[in-house]
Amino acid sequence: MCRCYRRAVHPIHDTVLHFIATGAGDFDALARAVFEHQFETVSAYRRYCRRRGVTPAKVRSWQDIPPVPVLAFKETDLCCGSPQRVFLTTGTSRGTEKRGRHMLPDLRLYRSSAVGGLRRFLFPDRERMPILSLIPPAAQTPESSLSQMVAWAEEEMGEAGGDCAAASPAGLNVDACIASLRASERTGVPLCLMSTTAALIHLLEHCSARGLTFRLPHGCRLMDTGGAKGARRTLSRRGLLQACWNTFALPGYFCVNEYGMAELSSQFYDNVIYNRVRGHFAPRLLVGPPWARARVLDPVTLDDVPWGERGLLCLYDLANAGTAVAVLTEDVGRLAGEGFEVLGRVRGAEARGCSLSAAEWQRAS
Repeated sequence: MCRCYRRAVHPIHDTVLHFIATGAGDFDALARAVFEHQFETVSAYRRYCRRRGVTPAKVRSWQDIPPVPVLAFKETDLCCGSPQRVFLTTGTSRGTEKRGRHMLPDLRLYRSSAVGGLRRFLFPDRERMPILSLIPPAAQTPESSLSQMVAWAEEEMGEAGGDCAAASPAGLNVDACIASLRASERTGVPLCLMSTTAALIHLLEHCSARGLTFRLPHGCRLMDTGGAKGARRTLSRRGLLQACWNTFALPGYFCVNEYGMAELSSQFYDNVIYNRVRGHFAPRLLVGPPWARARVLDPVTLDDVPWGERGLLCLYDLANAGTAVAVLTEDVGRLAGEGFEVLGRVRGAEARGCSLSAAEWQRAS
């Protein structure tokens, strides 16, 4: 368990919120301040850092902050205060009985980051528009951080009376999806489709089997996330983009893949809409907001690999000020251009490296 301040909210949270809202401040200095806060308050993390010979006095830059292996969220209550909200992982890697827990002592951080990221990468050119969600509502899945993010999107960017939830824990309401898509096609009012990748594939398959196609108006957009787990078949990213064009007449530059996880408070997005609005041409890559950073590390040494080579994705997220600012994922990626690519889950040497890091955490905690 974590040792917590008597105060529910530490002042560093307000500093992070100001940075998210305004961009005023220095990421490096703020990350080191957040690390010091977490070193002082989370006993398991403090022991882990000391085993690695790291203390706040020895951290000279944000890259020196020891990342927490994602397994730690299954083994330890990582929190710097009494949790205001707890989100759970899907538990697909080790069964639903051993699910990771992200215990947030200050929900403002997650909301500010989630809304800020959506405005930056999915809605940079729109204040509001109807949202068609293929993700179960937060009221029905309160443990889902993704459902909560969609609920905030509907509050902040959705259009009153125009939003539609076409999914529940029981499954996808295909008829409601089709009705919303036809309404957008008929009225010319653009909508935003927010979906897991698996639900999107299911909808595309349903339409293909029945010969259903749509001519959605310009400005419609799509966000998919979570990979194809749960889908009956998988599609490459190129194949998915082609299917969205064939079925919805939705061009690839309005199709955004979101990379996030329950253990983080910030998300990374395809840069296509963000770049289009800025008039900037660049390859499709995942990019993050100014309050998040990505590194690619050697799985054994946890040193940075040479630029462009594959390794473990390590993500730094200031909005995780109340939990763990640095998280070592079990995903393989590589840095490229202005962002990064996700190449898949760990295997072989990368998997052994994850096991080493997890074992070190377990010995410390």
